Amino acid sequence: KTQVMGEIKIALKKEMKTDGEQLIVEILQCRNITYKFKSPDHLPDLYVKLYVVNVSTQKRVIKKKTRVCRHDREPSFNETFRFSLSPAGHFLQILLVSNGGKFMKKTLIGEAYIWLDKVDLRKRIVNWHKLLVSSTQTH
Repeated sequence: KTQVMGEIKIALKKEMKTDGEQLIVEILQCRNITYKFKSPDHLPDLYVKLYVVNVSTQKRVIKKKTRVCRHDREPSFNETFRFSLSPAGHFLQILLVSNGGKFMKKTLIGEAYIWLDKVDLRKRIVNWHKLLVSSTQTH
């Protein structure tokens, strides 16, 4: 069974522009993060890494990241990313990462996947997605 490490709230929408489709991804906030930090009062510096992945080739075609939310277990990012590509045939890989500080390595808290083919993007949809422990903790 995969362990849930928290949830991330994401809004998705597709816009038709004159030069083609645009995928709009809003990284809104995180909650219920269950990751065991070094001490209970340790407030992490968290950020989100976002990849757009081509389903057929499994290649990451776009990579973005949010700013770091410092000392916050329930960070609100409220950042919007626009990608000029058709969402069809792609999925999003979303990684919540703890920025370990100057001498500590970054830690992957959890990840979520959103299959864009399964989402109706004609209107803005906002959902909470479970952040799962990755089986491969190497990023």
